[in-house]
Amino acid sequence: MNERMPMTAPTRLLESGDRLGNYTILKVIGKGSMGAVYTAWQEGLSRQVALKVLMKDRFDQLVTAERFLLEAETAANLSHPNIVTVFGQGERTDCIWFAMQFIEGPSLSEWLRRRGRHPIPSRRRIQISEIRDLARQLLEALDHAHQQGVIHRDIKPENILWAGNTGRAIVTDFGLSSVNYVTHEAEKHFILGSPLYVSPEQARGDALDGRADLFSLGCVLTELALGFLPVRVERPEKIFRTRASEDPAMFTGTPRDHQPDLPEEWDKYLRRALSPNKNARWPDARTMLSALPPA
Repeated sequence: MNERMPMTAPTRLLESGDRLGNYTILKVIGKGSMGAVYTAWQEGLSRQVALKVLMKDRFDQLVTAERFLLEAETAANLSHPNIVTVFGQGERTDCIWFAMQFIEGPSLSEWLRRRGRHPIPSRRRIQISEIRDLARQLLEALDHAHQQGVIHRDIKPENILWAGNTGRAIVTDFGLSSVNYVTHEAEKHFILGSPLYVSPEQARGDALDGRADLFSLGCVLTELALGFLPVRVERPEKIFRTRASEDPAMFTGTPRDHQPDLPEEWDKYLRRALSPNKNARWPDARTMLSALPPA
């Protein structure tokens, strides 16, 4: 298996004041190996948006400009209060981009870090009622996307925004989504997704359905419940191999092994979500939503 690892060379950033269509770049708010996310001002509608920009020199046989724009168009057709709204997309000689709703609030990963540093120890731990509410919102979002034939493929805390002032969790970044459950031929030789949250079938490069997202969400919920994800700290390629082989030791114990006071119903729920065999998980997001234990 040829495991796709992030490129190490820094991506080129656009300058404040650069224009893409009717959007003017304000500042960078995040960056990765293929591009960056900026705040931008949309002329005409006079609103601030988030602009995701990918540089064409970072594209290859797998992630092509045409595929990215197709997936951006598909994401734009998703309409749900827990999925970020995509406003438009475009292309120029050096990059492609799409504009989306700008969310005031941190990612779930940053929110977790802030909670972990709370000066009052009792406030550092995430309550079951909070986990249940987040799970409900995220499962409703995934159910909507899956019903439209879109798998997210990279569910992780960094791709969940927490609009705390509205109490809303919002899934973003469908840039790795697979349209209509069809796996691109080249994907058999590459891995997309984040090692800590990737499902076993995705690590193998198998054809995917929505159950891959349910596994990744199970990882996120387990991290919320425990304050960490119980995996050994290893190189990403080792994690991929462990997941791909469905190694029973892919996690260092059950949720209750690490937190004995976790309600038994929640331990069973999380263990089912983390089942290596996709057939042992729930068949779809709607069923997993219906099975949510009480707070």
